[in-house]
Amino acid sequence: MLEKFEQCINELKENALVNVREENTAKNRRLLPFRDYKENFDEVYAALKVNVPEADYQYEDLGALSLDWDAVTDQPDEEYLWGGFKILGLLESLGLHSHFWDIYNNDNRFWSNNPQPEAEAVWKDFLPKLNYFQKSGHGDDGTFGCILREEGIYPCPVYFYDSGIWFKMDLSLEEYYNTMIDCKAVYYWQYFYIATEEIVQKLGNFKPVFIEYDEKYLEGPHPFGDKFRDGIFTYSAEGVLHQMKNIIKRLPKLFPDMDLTYFKEKCDALEKALKQ
Repeated sequence: MLEKFEQCINELKENALVNVREENTAKNRRLLPFRDYKENFDEVYAALKVNVPEADYQYEDLGALSLDWDAVTDQPDEEYLWGGFKILGLLESLGLHSHFWDIYNNDNRFWSNNPQPEAEAVWKDFLPKLNYFQKSGHGDDGTFGCILREEGIYPCPVYFYDSGIWFKMDLSLEEYYNTMIDCKAVYYWQYFYIATEEIVQKLGNFKPVFIEYDEKYLEGPHPFGDKFRDGIFTYSAEGVLHQMKNIIKRLPKLFPDMDLTYFKEKCDALEKALKQ
């Protein structure tokens, strides 16, 4: 798996249209001889009662791996595009305390704008079991690839978490990583692999804004420049569609060999659903 990531990063670095800011493949290689997989995964078994097969030890090799890329354009009809990742080793994902989500979910006023049923109960019971194994390499943008840790259950179910909303993915950990590589880890690639109806259901009316003392505040998710376009949050359904179209428009120029047939089908399906 590490070799696949290295190949992906090298291909991006060799692409004259892509700017690669950060990659730590050499650091990962240096750390490999010092990792004691068996002893550490025995500790995971003691805590969660899950046996991690030796074939999955490879996911620990990815810990600390990072990539940040972007593609600037001078065309008036094109938008900025970016991607990347930071990887948490499997041991940390399984064993560390989960609190990455707290900044997005710790305000009661935010919950009143969250369309998911029984949101506060989920926050107290579900989210502490969720821990990320991958986040953005392009700043803290609220997106995370996650596993759900439950005693005695392995492999762990994979989820995509975006700024206070989460989606169970029909992908194994290996499939998630391979798909991310195939997609060049472009921002919001995960939404192409989530059911259209679920995107509409969970993000269709998701506007985390509350009014207090006659002033509007943004709570829960804290957007940065790349996540706010013309008054639209990219973690709204309209914003997801907007980024899908941006990806479909720009990737063929950056990566001519990519087949975007599936991406176009998913984009068309979401656009049609939002018009109904």
